[in-house]
Amino acid sequence: MRLCKSLIAIFLALISNCISAQDTLWIVRGEWTHIPDSVQAIRFNSSADWSGINATLSRASDESTSLVVVNTDSLSHTWKLHVDEEEEWAIEAFDTLTFEIPALPIGTYLFGLTDEIGRVLGASGQLQVGLGVEFPLFHWNLGDWSVQRMASANMGVPVAWEEPYVPEQFTINERTYPATVDDPEALVAMNLGDTCWISIANHGFMDHVFHFHGFHVIMVSSTHHPERVGWSKDTVPIRMGEGLVVQLVANQMGMYPVHNHNLIAVTNAGFYPGGMITQIHVMP
Repeated sequence: MRLCKSLIAIFLALISNCISAQDTLWIVRGEWTHIPDSVQAIRFNSSADWSGINATLSRASDESTSLVVVNTDSLSHTWKLHVDEEEEWAIEAFDTLTFEIPALPIGTYLFGLTDEIGRVLGASGQLQVGLGVEFPLFHWNLGDWSVQRMASANMGVPVAWEEPYVPEQFTINERTYPATVDDPEALVAMNLGDTCWISIANHGFMDHVFHFHGFHVIMVSSTHHPERVGWSKDTVPIRMGEGLVVQLVANQMGMYPVHNHNLIAVTNAGFYPGGMITQIHVMP
């Protein structure tokens, strides 16, 4: 009897380990209050509970894994992992599906909903592959938002893609400055002489350019410009849909801003300062 109970316990432990190794994402709809304008949004959350912040996935490099996606929304959606071989998957309302994530080299990759309402309402995140092992890791999910477009899409009105795009809000990890510096994932805090990596994903509908005060960063990987790997820059362009990893060496102490080089992108609905601004803190 004791042997039987022991075998059952081992079996349950193995099942538990398998389940914990397989990430699950929930598609959740809710009220997004992390920007000055409160709007309806859709997010990939790490649980069924609503959060205005998209979850981040982490995987080892060169290993294929699986991912469970649970759609808690009353609408069906399409989901895609943005890699070389792109394939969209339909997820019906209140359905659960399991997807295979292929073996990928070190880098940052984007995933998200590709149907119109899912994309406009912001369900997208980053897959970090082989990161956070050699050096401490920070991450920036970049987003630009037209509140009017989001409100219209939420009511089922088709987006007029041919009309000029005029976003009012610009975010890092779904937050606007000054809330970005309260985010330990966005605020780069490190000690003098240390090295870190920053994982950047542009989920927006426009290109962005980031300027680092006080430092040059080295390009580690890029989904759009692999020829730039190894470049040392203080101003880094991130194309729409691009995943990028940069390395920063804290070679001087102090507090330094990092910001979008587009003036409108460092405002909150036109009010400066705001939007895509964060900081680098280097301590003794």
